[in-house]
Amino acid sequence: MTQESGIKTAMIMAAGYGSRLRHLTRKKPKSLLRIDGYTLLDIQIHKLKKIGIKRIIINLHYYGTIIKDHLKQNPHPDIEIIYSEEPEIQGTGGGIAKAKDYFQDETIIVVNSDIISDLSLQDFVSFYENKKTISAITICPSGNYHDYALVRYNEERELIGFLLKDMEPDPRDLTGIFMGYYILTPEARSYLKMEFSSVISDFFQIALREEKKVNIYLHHGTWVDIGTQENYAFANRLISEGKIVLNTLLR
Repeated sequence: MTQESGIKTAMIMAAGYGSRLRHLTRKKPKSLLRIDGYTLLDIQIHKLKKIGIKRIIINLHYYGTIIKDHLKQNPHPDIEIIYSEEPEIQGTGGGIAKAKDYFQDETIIVVNSDIISDLSLQDFVSFYENKKTISAITICPSGNYHDYALVRYNEERELIGFLLKDMEPDPRDLTGIFMGYYILTPEARSYLKMEFSSVISDFFQIALREEKKVNIYLHHGTWVDIGTQENYAFANRLISEGKIVLNTLLR
């Protein structure tokens, strides 16, 4: 059953090369890799439809034509899909800025296409709507600084900083992994420029310096970044062993 939220427009980031996946992405974009029969892209679209999203903007660069062909052959007739094509790849910050004309004056939810999680988008959006700050992001609590750049937050679940990969946090720090789901108001998007950039450096870090509140939604369930062959194999193993049920990924 679809649960309606106040957010009606989403952006799926799908322009990347997937170079760490090596041979798996030589002839297709990573967003079309499959988990239990579903492409990563279709999993995200299903999750967004369940919270009442009406329009999805997908940014395209690497094998963008293949993504469009896939969605033409596997349509989602109850949702409007718009493509923001990037002749030169723009990164997360530049990619969102390039698509600004599609958003109008509305708050959007942004989703990376190369992840799987049993995160409830409805719970995340409800959390944001109760706070109504400039932005909110989802975090998996973790201290694994060897494999990930970490996000620092306080006990009020507000963003307080970022740590580079291999930068050991203070033992007193609350830290976690940026999951790739985040909400941006028009004010947040106004920081972004149409040039190759990261949403972290061009918005989140500047917002911190300007003492803008960014709320942290903590997720204690499943999350896998399908960025490497090893992680892709791990995700499929969790499915085959019944440790992840597909229906939970579509929440």
